Formats: sequence, C-alpha cells, structure tokens
Amino acid sequence: MATYEHLSLQRLVGEMDRRKHGFGKPSGREPSAHGAKIQAEVIDAVDRHKARPKIGDIDPALILKVVTTGIVSEEDWARLDLTVLAIEPDRTIILFADDSELTAFKQKVEAYNGEKPEGQKGQPHAGLIEAIESVGDLAAEDRIGTVLQSEGFVSPASFTDNRERLDVELWPVADFNADLFVHRVTTSLREHDGTVVSTYRGSSALLMRIEGAGEAIRAILELPEVRAVDRPPTPDWPELAASELTVGTMPDSVAAAADAITIGIVDSGLTSAHPYLIGSVVVAFGQPAALGDSDEKGHGTPVSGIAAYGDLRQQLAAPPFEAKFRIASARVVNAAGRFDDDQLVPTQMDNAIRRLHDDYGCRVINISLGDIKRPVGAKPSAWAAVLDFLARELDVVVIVSAGNASSAELTALGDGIVAEYPRFLLRESNRILEPASAVNVLTVGSIAHSNGLSPVDADNVGVRPIAGIAQPSPFTRIGPGANQVMKPDLVDFGGTAVFDGPTQSLQSGSNRANAGILSTHNQYLQQLLKFHSGTSFAAPLVAHKAGLILGSFPDASANLVRALLGLSAEQPEAALACLGDDADAAFNVLGYGVADVGRALVSEDNRVILYAEDSLAGDKFAVYEIPIPAVFQQKGARQIRVSLSFDPPVRHTRFDYAGIKMGFHLIRGASAEQVFAAFRKWEANEGEPFSFDGVHKCDLKPGAQRRERGTLQCATFAMHRNVGKYGDSYYLVVRCESGWSSEDQNFAVAVEMRSVADIPLYARIRERVRVRV
Repeated sequence: MATYEHLSLQRLVGEMDRRKHGFGKPSGREPSAHGAKIQAEVIDAVDRHKARPKIGDIDPALILKVVTTGIVSEEDWARLDLTVLAIEPDRTIILFADDSELTAFKQKVEAYNGEKPEGQKGQPHAGLIEAIESVGDLAAEDRIGTVLQSEGFVSPASFTDNRERLDVELWPVADFNADLFVHRVTTSLREHDGTVVSTYRGSSALLMRIEGAGEAIRAILELPEVRAVDRPPTPDWPELAASELTVGTMPDSVAAAADAITIGIVDSGLTSAHPYLIGSVVVAFGQPAALGDSDEKGHGTPVSGIAAYGDLRQQLAAPPFEAKFRIASARVVNAAGRFDDDQLVPTQMDNAIRRLHDDYGCRVINISLGDIKRPVGAKPSAWAAVLDFLARELDVVVIVSAGNASSAELTALGDGIVAEYPRFLLRESNRILEPASAVNVLTVGSIAHSNGLSPVDADNVGVRPIAGIAQPSPFTRIGPGANQVMKPDLVDFGGTAVFDGPTQSLQSGSNRANAGILSTHNQYLQQLLKFHSGTSFAAPLVAHKAGLILGSFPDASANLVRALLGLSAEQPEAALACLGDDADAAFNVLGYGVADVGRALVSEDNRVILYAEDSLAGDKFAVYEIPIPAVFQQKGARQIRVSLSFDPPVRHTRFDYAGIKMGFHLIRGASAEQVFAAFRKWEANEGEPFSFDGVHKCDLKPGAQRRERGTLQCATFAMHRNVGKYGDSYYLVVRCESGWSSEDQNFAVAVEMRSVADIPLYARIRERVRVRV
C-alpha cells in the first residue's frame, strides 16, 4: 500500500475562555464554636513556634499543617502571608508563614468570631474559616520517610548510635529562605556530630544527603524545616544473563551514520569498545566523573545495544547488524550497582541529562533504573519531579522503565505461579517503582516476546510457561501512578520467565535464552551477545522508536513524539484475553499498549494522521476541524483516534502535582459556531448557556475520567453504522485548565482516521485540507 506524509490539523480562528463549573456548599458549621476552636489552635501554633530554640542566630521556620474540608485558593493563603508548600491527598495543606505572629490570620479569625455585619448573610471571612477543619503543626514522626518506616523506624527513638547516610528533604522554599533552611540543618548536624555530604536545589525539591548517628538524626527530625528523612534510592536491577549465545559465526555490524540521532543512556555505564557499539558511541562519561564510564555492572551496555539496534533477534535473520542511532552514555552507579554515595540522585540526573542534551544534542534519553524500595505513593518523588522538570525545560523525550516485581514475592509463589498468573501482577505491592510516576515522561512496562520454552523442554512436563506471546511479562510492574495517573504509558517486549519444576526455580533470560531479549554483552571478550529479561530492556525499545520518529520529524517537539507513539499504540489482544474483562487491569498493566512506529511515521490510503503543535493559555480552549469525507461516513468498521500530549510544570510536594490540566472532546453533528458556544464562558446577561445533548459528544474510549489525569491522553471513537446525518466535519475541542500555574502550555495533538475497507480516505481529506489552507 502507498504511504504518504501526515496532514496538518486545522485550528479554527478564535481562542476562547473556557466555561467553568461552580463548586462548594455551605459548611453548616456553628460559627461561635468553630471560630473559637480555630482561634485557639492558631494561638497554640504560634506559642509552640516561639518555644522552639534558635539554631545559631536563626529562628525556626513556622510551618503549619492545616486540614481543610473546602477549597481555599493559594491567593487566599497568600493574603494571610502564608505560602503553600504542599497539598496532601486528604486536603491537608502545609503552609510556610512569612509572619511568625500570624497577624493577618488572627485578624480574619477574630472578625469571623465577631458580630455579623448588618445586611450580610454570613460571618466575615466565612468562606475561608469554615473551610478549615483544624490548624496545627507536624510532629517528628511525620518526618520519617516511607522506606525507614517499612524497616521499623516509627519514632525518633528508633534511631540508635549506628551512623547512617540518609537523604533529608526540606520544604521547597526559594532563595534566602532556602539558605536559612539549609543553614539550620547544617548547623544542627555540626552540633550533633553529623555532616552534610551534598545538597541539591531544584525547581521543586530542596534536598540534602547527610551522615550521622542517632543523636544527629533525632535532632533533624525535630526541625520544622524538614519535610522527610529517608534512605537514599536503591537501584532496581533485573537479573542479567549469564548464558552464552550459541551462534556459529556472528554477523558483521554497521555503525550508525555520523549524522544519526544520538540517544542518551543514563545507566551503569558502557563498554565503549564492544565491536557492535564502538563505531556508534559518541561519548561515555561518569556522573560524577569519579565513577568512570565503563560498565562494571553489565546493565548499561545491553540497554545501549537495544536503543541503538532495536530488536536484535530480527536482525539475526537478516545480517549485518545495522545500528540506527548513536549512543551517549552517562554512568550514575558504582560497580555494586548503587548510586553515588555522595551526590544526591536528583543532582546526578540533573547534571547527566543536561550534559547529554547540551553537549551531545540528545533529545531522547532512556533511564532503565528504579528505586526498588519505593513503589509509587500518593505523590511522585523528587527524582520523578526532576525528570518532569527537565523534560519540559529541555524539550526532551525521557523514557523510564516501570520496574521489576520483587523476586522474593515471585519465588514465594512456587509452582503455584502458573495458576496465579496474571492475578499476582495486580497486587498493590506490585505498583510501579519511582521515578516511573513522573508525568512528563514515558513509563514502559513489559510483555513477553515468547513463552520462554525451547526444543529441549519438549519432553520435560515440569517446565511450565507462565506467559504467552504478547502477554504481560511475569515480572512487569503495574499502575496506576500517583493520583491515579495512567501508568505505564506503553509496554514493549522485555522477555519473560518460566517455572522450572525439576529445580523448583523461576528462570528468565539469565539462564535460558528463549526467555530473554537479545542484546550486547558488557564483557565482549567472553561473548558478544546475551539474553536479558526485565522492563529495563523494554524501555530502550521505546527509546529506539522515539528516535525513529525524530528521524522522520526532526523539528518535532517531545510532545509530538509522545503523541505519535501513543496514537499508534494498541493493547495486544493476547494480553487483553489473559487479563479478562477488566478495563482497570488492562490499563494498569498495559497502558495504551505497544507502539507501532510504522503507523506513527506515515499515513496510507485508508489511514490518515493529522496533527498540530500548539499552545494555550490557562483556562482557554481551541477548536480543530476534522474533515469527514463521504467515503468515511458509510457503513463499515472504522475509527477516529485522538492523542494529546503536554508537559505541565510540576511540584512534587503537592497532591495537585501538575500545575496545568488539559483534555479534549470530539463533537459531531454541529456547526463550528455551536461548538464555540457550547464551550465558551457565558456572561450573566447572556441567558442560559448553550449546551449539547449526549449524541453530539462522541463516545471516546477510555473515558475522560481515566485519561485526563495524565499528560499523554489517547482515546478512540469506533463507528460501524452510516453517520452521514452528522455532517462532513467533526470538531476536536482541546481545553487548558490552570491550576497553581498560570504559564502558557505547549502541547501536541494528533488524530488518526482509519477504515478497515480499502477506501481513498487520504486523497479525500487532503483535498479538504488544501482548500482550507
């Protein structure tokens, strides 16, 4: 079938304020009792603050913990000289007070407690005060991190005289206040025989790595400037293959072209002299430099091989091996596979990614690393926030792996693992690992490329496959992400595992070739290639596909690359059959599915992609026209698929992590004027706002509630009947909703129209687009 360039998606003239919906109900509180309670709590908070000792000559920060039952805007808090530091899932607000006396806050409470002004329905400032349930502060126990808690550290007394190296997260204040916070922690450590190892100041995180014994740690836990104290991240490593590849004569290889795209790999380093990589390596460096650049762990080299070559199994059948992309490697772990002892992980990531981008032009960066001790929580981690910030600032496509299931949990299933598959994947303990909760990156899970069996298993009934082809790998981790964001975004082939009855063991690519994905071996003098199993090796396949898209669309934004990958993705039928009739399980395990990069790159006669890169201010919407020619209106199986990608600013201390939200609707059977009328803001003197009935809004799957939590949103509208009555134009409405950020938001949107029948769809749509232009 002939292939064609994609077409432009045409935006209609006009950027309109979007219609907002009201919220909030009267609290029903008894004013005198509630006001007296809040007043007493505010006074107590100030008194406790005054009782805290100075450190050196620096007063402690006044950090409040306010539990709310209603909505209080950041502007309302700012009028009280309070800065929002964090918003928790239960509507608990953490606030930093510029005024240690809380003067403005006290005045508002006193006014609420006073006489109701004549002619006024409620008490003064009732909207604010009645939205507050309680005012207090944080206890030392609240500052103990989740990993330490899981190890039994439940109070300051849990810390003994053993010296520990821990990460301290401070509340994210700016400039001079940040200096004061760091100074107080540093001085406290010095006074208690502790030391600061390193510090990181990012856009949404203020971190310190410290070392000290129980006395120093207990003192730190009492400081109001401290948000959390926890273990440093611990890398999640899949089993690495040890068996040799049996191939008579290894094929020759062709290095990537000198002008090929360079993919950045942040991992365990690289064996740059590997015969299959040497001509394609642009640079290998350590971050920090003291780590060196070689791959002692044996993880970064196979990840790099997959990013450069894609699926090497396919290339075995058609030699020579041909690298599509060049590789720039940043090593961030030591020989034992642990992150640097001194630098904080966000510092390593920030420095490595900036160097890969600024010095070597990397716009696709793969990070097949995760923190085995940190499954996703209520909010993304500081590590995730750094990746999100860099993806937005640098306009780079960042790909991370979802993480691998606990080997202890899988082993504990014994020979019952076959019967329990895939139910054990859906356990809460099998959630994705940080930093896979990052919203502006692509998180990748794994599906099996085969059932893992080989001919030698034919007579051994005890060797049992767990997953079949294109079913979820037995070790993949699942979503959702923080705040129910759809994760993973995509899946790809990462190998599988089988249960070996004779040895009563779970065997993956580490000890049976057919269960693993093929790639380059870090110790090439022993063997050139090895087999591997893990989500670590699915992620670089997606990086490879992202590179192919950038090769065809060199000026594309990272948002457009993500949008086209999502647009081309399908959940494998075998995986859906395996998971049963459970949409939650399907999206939590598979995301949007496996990206078909061939579909993402070109349009065809009966399959057309239209796309646009654009920007919207907060609380605006845009309308795009989708031509619906007569050949696409007729009876038969066809679909319209929409993909939206954007990269909002983030703050990792907040439950509303992303500062901007976006979404879309597909409208049919209406004029452009009606579409604008239905979505714009109406003034009070204009009468009842215009609205559509249900038939006009196309029934997109998945629904808005599921997809709009994420920054990559894909949905499909399937058609079978004749739809001529709905006209020859549909309209895609993209809306932008400001949260705590008022910045303009860049985005990419793509629409795929596909018919099962062989119809001249591309030609008809191209005619309409040309006339429109």
